[in-house]
Amino acid sequence: MLISILLRQIAIMALLIAVGLYLCRKGFLTAQGSRDLGAILLRIIIPCVIVKSYIIQYSRERLLELALSAGLALAGFVLAMGIAYLAYGRCRRIENFAAAFCNAGFIGIPLVQAVIGEEGVFYVAASIALLNLFQWTYGVFIMTDRRDAISAKTIAKNPVVIAIVVGVVLFVSRIPVPGIVTSTLGYIAGMNTPVAMLLMGTYMAKLSWRQLLLDKRAYGCVLLRLVVIPAAILLVFWVLPVQNENVALAAYLAAATPVGANICVFAQQYECDYQFSVVTVCLSTVLSILTVPAMVSLAQMVL
Repeated sequence: MLISILLRQIAIMALLIAVGLYLCRKGFLTAQGSRDLGAILLRIIIPCVIVKSYIIQYSRERLLELALSAGLALAGFVLAMGIAYLAYGRCRRIENFAAAFCNAGFIGIPLVQAVIGEEGVFYVAASIALLNLFQWTYGVFIMTDRRDAISAKTIAKNPVVIAIVVGVVLFVSRIPVPGIVTSTLGYIAGMNTPVAMLLMGTYMAKLSWRQLLLDKRAYGCVLLRLVVIPAAILLVFWVLPVQNENVALAAYLAAATPVGANICVFAQQYECDYQFSVVTVCLSTVLSILTVPAMVSLAQMVL
C-alpha cells in the first residue's frame, strides 16, 4: 500500500515536471519567471506549509514527536555531511554539497504528505529547518572554503527558519489562530507541489538529455546521495530505539530525496560550476523515481 501511494505521487510529480519543462521550452515560462517562482516558493509557499503544519492541538505526545523528529534529522544530516566530506573533501565542492544536502523541502514535503498525510509535514519540518541551517553554514564553508562567509544574520533572516520559529511558538503557546488565517495558509500551502515541480521542469529544460545522462562525473555523487547515504541513515535509525514509525519514516523519506535544488543558487552566488550543479539536481531527480521506492521498501522491512 505504501509503495503504491509513493509511486502514484512520484508519477504525479513527474507529470508536473514535464509541464514545467514544456512551458520553459516553449517560452511561456522565462528564466526571470522561473527565478520569481523560486522566490515565491522559498519566501511564501514553503513557510506557509510549515506554519500550517504546526497549527494543531498541543499535547505532550506531539512535543515528544517534535523532539524526536529533530533528533533523527540531526543524526541524518551529520551522517550525510560526514560521508560526503570523506568522499570529496574540500576540492570537489559541488559533489560534496550535492551529496550532503537533500531536497527535503521541494520534494520531501509532497512525498511525506502523500505517504503519511498532513501530519507528516509536522514531522519533516525539523529536517527542513536543519537543512537550511546547515546549508547556510557548513554548505557556504564548503562552497567558499572561507569561515568568514558564514553569516548568522543571513540564517536568522531565512524565511523557512522564521516560519519554523513562528510555527513552534504557535504550537507551544497554544495561541488560537482564526479560521480565516488557517484557510488562507492552506490555500497557499496547496501550491507547494505544483510550483516546486514546475521549477524542477525549468531546471531540466536548461539541459539536453545528452548532457544529463552522459556526465559521468555526476553519477558518483548522485549514487552517494540516493543510495549510499540513505542506506547508512537507515542503518542508524534501525540501531536507535525509535518506536514511532511515522516520525522515523518522515525523517527517512526526507533524507532519501534527490539533490537539493538550492545547490544551483549557491553555485551561482559563489561562482562554482553552475552547469554541473543543474546536472546533479536533474539527474538525481530522474533517478529518484527508481531509488526512492526501492529505499522505502527497504525501510519498511527494517523500521
